Amino acid sequence: MDGTKRLALRREREAKAPIVLQAGFRPFFIASAAWFPIAMAFWLAFLSGKIELQSHLDPVTWHSHEMIFGGVGAAMTGYLLTATPNWSGRLPAIGGPLLVIISWWLLARVINAAAGWAGPWPAALIDSGYYFVLSAVIGRESWHGKGRGVSIAVLTAIFAIACGAHHLAAATGSFDQGIFTRAGIAILVLLISLVGGKLLPSFTRNALPRDIRTTVTAQETRFDAIVNWVTALASLAWIVDLKGLAPTMLALAGVLHLARAIRWQPWRVTHEPSVISLHLAYLLLPLGLLGLSFIGEGRQSDVMHLLTAGSISCMILAVMARLSITQTGRHPRWRLAPLAAVQFASLGAIVRIVSGTGPIPLQEGWLIAGLLWMFGFGVFLIFFAPMLVLPRVRRGSR
Repeated sequence: MDGTKRLALRREREAKAPIVLQAGFRPFFIASAAWFPIAMAFWLAFLSGKIELQSHLDPVTWHSHEMIFGGVGAAMTGYLLTATPNWSGRLPAIGGPLLVIISWWLLARVINAAAGWAGPWPAALIDSGYYFVLSAVIGRESWHGKGRGVSIAVLTAIFAIACGAHHLAAATGSFDQGIFTRAGIAILVLLISLVGGKLLPSFTRNALPRDIRTTVTAQETRFDAIVNWVTALASLAWIVDLKGLAPTMLALAGVLHLARAIRWQPWRVTHEPSVISLHLAYLLLPLGLLGLSFIGEGRQSDVMHLLTAGSISCMILAVMARLSITQTGRHPRWRLAPLAAVQFASLGAIVRIVSGTGPIPLQEGWLIAGLLWMFGFGVFLIFFAPMLVLPRVRRGSR
């Protein structure tokens, strides 16, 4: 099918579907931005003794699981369902099929939060099965796209394994669940390295005046390949807790990512909030890796939040904001909304890390951190969710 016929068929299918189901990014970006603060509100309410979760997972495990495999998973799905058809030239999932996918994701969230009666095995099958199917979809698109994106399909399959194993480890206590928490985080770090390595230089180059665009290359280089491989090896050493090797590898990966961030010349795009917010989110990645390499075991959980509540969450906000603009043809009513969202979330991550070490008491610090972080996603919901339920503005239609 040639490009003209494919575009005509795509628009015909889109016209038959509700606007929010006309592209994968629409329902899943809204779901991700809504679920993060909902899950955080549950967590803060539990910490204050106001509720008890009716889950087969203990509250701490539920919190980490729903942040990594719940909210992040929704954003990841939205991005991949939007990007993968570009690899293969095939039509994207819209309408009914997309409704099934988002319903499956939502079912997993409900079972994990309020259906302790279901038990760990059904929950693990439903939750991890979702990511196995997503991996298969990506693999199919990669096959038709002559291998493009195969690494993403493999990482998504490993993410599915980590998701299911996290359930069973927490329920049975027969093996360390921390290894699967680290695995989920490490896979997301790798995805930022792989996908961010393509998106950031491309968006940066496009935001520059034409006469200086050549100063930033949009093509991946050998240096990018080295960064990705070192990040993969450092992640593996961290997952299996190789104490003699992991700190060194994490430090090396952090330095390489910092060099990469500087190489993209973010200071040239401070005039474009949706692009500079991507750079600020990416900068938290090397800081998190360096923090993990130098901080002792007693503070690992705190520093880990620089990756999770910091880099990963802020990158999600920045990517969702940027793609919402480019894919809908619309702009938020407040131009600085992408930057504000990232700044709120990153400030929340920083407060979470320093809570209990200075003038901010631990419990109060966690509450302040959680609220700031929730504000970041609130900004997205206020300024970007309305764009996601309105028709795309096509070029020349204004």
